[in-house]
Amino acid sequence: MISLLGAGGMGEVYRARDTRLNRDVALKILPDAFARDADRLERFRREAQAVAALNHPHIVTLFSIEEHETVPFITMELIEGRRLDEEIPAGGLSLARFFDIATALADALSAAHRKHIIHRDLKPANVMVSDDGHIKVLDFGLARAAGGVHGDSATDVTSLGLTQPGTIVGTMPYMSPEQIEAKAPDHRTDLFSLGGVLYEMVTGERPFCGESAPALMSSILKDRPTPIAERRSDVPADLCRLIDWCLEKDPSDRVQAASAVVAELKACRRAWESGAGVPQPAERVASIAVLAFTDMSAARDQDWFCDGIAEEILNALAPLKGLRVAARTSAFSFKGKGDDLRTIGEKLNVSNVLEGSVRRAGDRVRITVQLSDVANGFQLWSERYDRELKDIFDVQDEIAKAIAERLRVTLAGGSADRLVEQPTANVEAYQLYLKGRALIDRRGASVPAGLDLLRAAVELDPEYSLAWAGIADALTVLAYSGAAPGSATKSEALAAAGRSVELNPMSAVGHGAVACATLLYENDRSTAEREFARALELNPNYGMGRCWYANFYLNWARGDFERGIAEARRALASDPLSAYITMTLGVSLFTAGRLDEAVDTCRRATQLDPESFVSRWALAIALGMAGRFAESVSNFEAAAAMSGRHSLALTALAGVLAQSGKPAEALALHRELIDRASRRYVSPSHLALTAEAAGQHEEAMAFARRAWDEREPSFILWARHCPLYRPLHSDPRFAQILREMDSSGEITQARRST
Repeated sequence: MISLLGAGGMGEVYRARDTRLNRDVALKILPDAFARDADRLERFRREAQAVAALNHPHIVTLFSIEEHETVPFITMELIEGRRLDEEIPAGGLSLARFFDIATALADALSAAHRKHIIHRDLKPANVMVSDDGHIKVLDFGLARAAGGVHGDSATDVTSLGLTQPGTIVGTMPYMSPEQIEAKAPDHRTDLFSLGGVLYEMVTGERPFCGESAPALMSSILKDRPTPIAERRSDVPADLCRLIDWCLEKDPSDRVQAASAVVAELKACRRAWESGAGVPQPAERVASIAVLAFTDMSAARDQDWFCDGIAEEILNALAPLKGLRVAARTSAFSFKGKGDDLRTIGEKLNVSNVLEGSVRRAGDRVRITVQLSDVANGFQLWSERYDRELKDIFDVQDEIAKAIAERLRVTLAGGSADRLVEQPTANVEAYQLYLKGRALIDRRGASVPAGLDLLRAAVELDPEYSLAWAGIADALTVLAYSGAAPGSATKSEALAAAGRSVELNPMSAVGHGAVACATLLYENDRSTAEREFARALELNPNYGMGRCWYANFYLNWARGDFERGIAEARRALASDPLSAYITMTLGVSLFTAGRLDEAVDTCRRATQLDPESFVSRWALAIALGMAGRFAESVSNFEAAAAMSGRHSLALTALAGVLAQSGKPAEALALHRELIDRASRRYVSPSHLALTAEAAGQHEEAMAFARRAWDEREPSFILWARHCPLYRPLHSDPRFAQILREMDSSGEITQARRST
């Protein structure tokens, strides 16, 4: 040994000379407790062997585990440099340096988690910055070994630096809530600690503070950190949201994988370097959630109307500068749950909440609203409006302006300009639209009824742009789900989408409808990309449109999985309690083969909305791809029961049954769909998959050829990159179909551009 480098709860570290290989190494002599406990030492050896196998550029390499005269020690890579806590200046690192280090840390965690190794002691003092600028994480796996396989809470506290009551040293400020509560940690514990390190790197301050150990523990368990924007004005908003996501108290609300943090950091950096994510000079930003309004009508049958009124107010407030508005799905997720305002404010990260109720009787409507401060529950403003139904848009505009005034938000055009635009002069058409759109958003068997209502709305008002877009969306849903043939819906869908944009060129919803229709019916990827870009330019918070862009275009049409995942994450960051968007991210992940993360994400979607067919369907697929067949089948059966044995559920279930060694059951499902097809429409793209699962490969290829020849939207959507179709990709005839699809799309685009 040459010199002492440091000492701590995990032992003393020395600089030593490896005379056999003629190199300097770091030598860590482990505490006496290891030598006295054979079981503990053996557990440590097993963990260290796993860590030694990581071989990652940002994880310090372990060379050997040895003993000398009953004293255990390990030899490891020697890093010449400084600890990260010595590198962070007051006010935080430059953003360029932050991104370099943050991405390296998240990538190191991702590599370890893939090997089922968790750190449990991530902190700036455990990160080395070498003299040549490289980042290395120390003690990977050692914290877990120190605490034992099952996490002895007393040992954990000692090894992590709490030496006596009221004394805080080491990593207490970076511990997760579940560690403090002595719950069994998983990989998400590291993600909370990572969030604490990232917060400190960007602000120069720790996220949680306390004068004593109990005070610090209480802060970690209960407090939200001071918003980063209040400490530093040049940090991109997307980066602030990512760090906040890492620091969620409940592990199920937290970002679910280190690989997700890596992808988000890269996306944030790209936006920052392009200038898209650079904040303007700091301004006071108010925040609000508009909750779903309560139906107080006698029959309690106006939910769709109440939701529509609240959504119009939300949409009017969202574009206002200086006001952050929680997304609709997240805000409406509290409907009927009875959460108190403080809880809602914490989960949505807002300071104010607007509640309302609607009582409708004939052509009269009474709307009562109240604005509250969530921190103290005080009512800031309330009002009651008794009006005729024809005045509904004026009422919504008055409410939006009153809120802006109370929150001291400046209106760009002055108080005379409307915040709530009147989409139609026909109140009956408006009601049909609200009810129809609500039915379509439920998906499944509700779509045809919703489509009929939207058709009735445009009969009453042929210039109703939103209703035309809704018709196009309903038709594409029917087509890509296999509920209706593309030939029967194509012309109406394309015409409706085009009419919506013609009537209102500034409609994000209209451009999104055009993007989906041209992609699914005409296989025109170029036009779809342009229309999606326009939709998201007009409304960056258009969550549904960003989901379609992520999965329909980036993942399944282009195979650009990393961008698809990044876009899905971006959608989820702005609407974190949306089951549909969470499901979209899960689908993006299993399409890219990131199965553990996909299962966790899809399961989260089913927790957010247990009645969601598509969330259950996505979870079942992810489980099947991960080889967890029994659980997959159980979820497919639940999805089938929810949907009246929809062919989407049966198609994917057949594939899982075949993979799990149950070809007879897969064949039975194929025959069920063949029988159904003799009585009503079943997409040949679905029959191709069940035939393949049943071992009928030639029949599967015949159905695949028919699906393409008939230009079935479900085939155009999924054939290229959806995992369900991968068993067919090895057949040269299927490869020829894919080549035809590519050349057909190019011809369509060329024809459209001439």
